[in-house]
Amino acid sequence: MTPAVPPARTSIESTSRLPARPERPELTVGFRLPPARQSLPAPPSRHLVPDVLLAGVTHAGATRLSRALARHPEVKLPVHQRVDHYSPLRFGQQVQATLADYDRHFATWRGQRYRLERSPVYFDGGRDLVEAVHHDLPELRVLLLLRNPVDRLWTGYRDKVARGRVPRAMSYETYVEHCLALRANDADLFEGNRYFRTLSSGMYAEHVGRWLDAFGRQVKVVFTEDLDVAPRRTVEDLLVWLDLDPVLATRNAADGHSSAMALDGGDPAWLESFGAEESRRPWSALGGLAGLARHPGPGDLVRRVTRPRVPRQSDRLRQRLERVYARSNHELALRLTATGYRDLPPWLAAAC
Repeated sequence: MTPAVPPARTSIESTSRLPARPERPELTVGFRLPPARQSLPAPPSRHLVPDVLLAGVTHAGATRLSRALARHPEVKLPVHQRVDHYSPLRFGQQVQATLADYDRHFATWRGQRYRLERSPVYFDGGRDLVEAVHHDLPELRVLLLLRNPVDRLWTGYRDKVARGRVPRAMSYETYVEHCLALRANDADLFEGNRYFRTLSSGMYAEHVGRWLDAFGRQVKVVFTEDLDVAPRRTVEDLLVWLDLDPVLATRNAADGHSSAMALDGGDPAWLESFGAEESRRPWSALGGLAGLARHPGPGDLVRRVTRPRVPRQSDRLRQRLERVYARSNHELALRLTATGYRDLPPWLAAAC
């Protein structure tokens, strides 16, 4: 698929259809309170809206994290993996569904304390999307799962090739060049170029600030690298942040009972590996939870044998991307440390 590059803009009318790229947040020392709003938040909804939102990012393990959290009996996942209620706002469109639409997504809710929505594409949705979520759901708790953007971009490319979203003949270097070219004139904001937006969404400093400004201490930033190194501790820390007893999650998983079973017909196979790290299964360290990993069947062997081999990311291109993301990583590290985060992953700590 060749990306659709729009013609040169010659008038105000030609740019009105393009959603504005989120501005880089200003860096501040200490915690910054949300800005004043012209409209009051909506009253508490009578519908089955989420209490926790896993708002990003894609290609970082959001599915596995949501299923791990849902091992706790007080966390409920929706019937469908992703809801994406506010996704139209990413492309300057209006949200068509009402909050009543959430009732069908959480139709199997049975009084659990938290309803957890996983919509990682919200992360880079811009000011309008974040403000719409905050207006409708002001008490929402927001999880932001971040991963080394260089590794994440490589995984995103492989995933899109496998799904036929970009031509199989397009090399990774060509894909990166397209992403950079589209970003240069904001053309990656068009819906038709959404598969080339992964590079821009890895500029975390452009997006994290909007969530922190809107939701303040209701936001929790988590890193994929921490899930690799200390999965049990990371998940337990999140459950404590939600005022839940982590012991119940481990006990529930060992017994084979969880609200996560309602997801996708009850398949508990949430331990699939990252696309770029297929040989590693770090989450097996979750002790009692590891027993729920899906046993490979004949179909898995066929897929492994017939899966096309993808050359690894070259060191030269990786170093180039590290330079591309260097400024954003530096700004993000400053913002997070000013907000109180201390244990940053190596790719972010090195940017300070």
